[in-house]
Amino acid sequence: MRDFHSFFWMLLTVFLGCFCCLASMSSAEAVEPKKSVGKVSGTFTRGKQLSSPTVRSSSALQTLSTKKTVKVPTGTHEQIAIIEVGSKSDPKMRINTFCMNQAGNLLAACGSGPGEIRVFNRDGKLLETWKVPIAPDAINIDEDDMVYVAGSGKLIKLDPHGKLLMTKDAPHAKAVKENSGKLREQVVQQMKSRSNSYVTMVPRLQKMIDDLKRKNKTLSEQEKKRIVGYESIMAHYKKMEKKTKQKKPTEKEIDAQVEAMSKRKLKVSSLSANEKEIFIACSAATGYGYEVWRTDKNFDNGKIIVKGLRGCCGQMDVQCNQQGIFVAENSRHRVNHYDRDGKLIKYWGKRDRNGVEGFGSCCNPMNVAVGRKGEVYTAESNLGYIKRYSAEGKYLGFIGKVKLVPGCKNVSIMVSPDGSRVYMMDLTRNHIIVMAQKPTATVSTSKKKS
Repeated sequence: MRDFHSFFWMLLTVFLGCFCCLASMSSAEAVEPKKSVGKVSGTFTRGKQLSSPTVRSSSALQTLSTKKTVKVPTGTHEQIAIIEVGSKSDPKMRINTFCMNQAGNLLAACGSGPGEIRVFNRDGKLLETWKVPIAPDAINIDEDDMVYVAGSGKLIKLDPHGKLLMTKDAPHAKAVKENSGKLREQVVQQMKSRSNSYVTMVPRLQKMIDDLKRKNKTLSEQEKKRIVGYESIMAHYKKMEKKTKQKKPTEKEIDAQVEAMSKRKLKVSSLSANEKEIFIACSAATGYGYEVWRTDKNFDNGKIIVKGLRGCCGQMDVQCNQQGIFVAENSRHRVNHYDRDGKLIKYWGKRDRNGVEGFGSCCNPMNVAVGRKGEVYTAESNLGYIKRYSAEGKYLGFIGKVKLVPGCKNVSIMVSPDGSRVYMMDLTRNHIIVMAQKPTATVSTSKKKS
């Protein structure tokens, strides 16, 4: 019975989550990305290996028992420790993202507002805690170790010691406020689409049940469990269908949804800084998809340079270097390389469920990092894979598989200046995982196997 309940709730979560994800993606632009005219202590602990089946759409529910096992190569790095970011005395102060300064220290952005920046050394010792007046969604540094933080519709600048130097409205926040009418139209349309989905999904689920029964006169225990799961989901949809027919949304309910959508659109997925500019990835002010904004170091002259990016789970990662900006467009399973004006230079990557050179699961790569030599590191949520590519997209090797709680989520990564350490965030467990390079002999062997 315990196995059945686990299966059912996993099935329901995957089904509803992926269906909603696909519904929003179908409304997004299906073309190539466009250029816009574009005592708290850090301690080391050991984690546990977790795994989970990976599916994407409603049709993939039938593949839960047939998913092929991917042969994971030996990596160049191995997991050596975990930096615990949270505090038992303040469980609400959870990590949102992190970055690395020039000294190799980690700056963890925590809290839902007002927040904190917790500074750890490479070994996980807490060095400083800086208070910030916003909920920090994104953080990064420039070559002078100036710290830039985005959140609550604001951008703030801190000096290398955490002193607040500047606060301004984020450029996309103004766009969200100016388009409140269009957001309301979008909310109303979403409510209608949601109601229609209840109607269309019931016969689809019934067909899946009928197909299973016709295929096998004698059902296996696993097939019986799947049918019970489908029937339970179908009952939920019938209940919601009946409810939406009986009651239309009130103006107050629509207002609440508009407010919630505006709040989501104010969130910044990521930011990156070079010697002259700031790049911000966030949801489009209207419609679906993601955009990249560019500002100067004073947060002025904001301009959209990339539109029409497709992402899942509220995540779109942008990182920059002297060669331009790199975006992990997770719903298209690729990395996009643009110049500073948003002109697409190259994109690379593919969906790959049977190997590691491409990107697996429903939406990867979720995050990117750029090494000192210009190489691009990618991180995959759900799978825990970290890989290395050239800026042109050539696969250079498998860094390792992190012991990560599965799920579609931000898995920020940072690479030490010499590449000997790679850090990856696990939001669920509120910590940062440390991967260290193996001895030279092991690394050479690993490259041959990869």
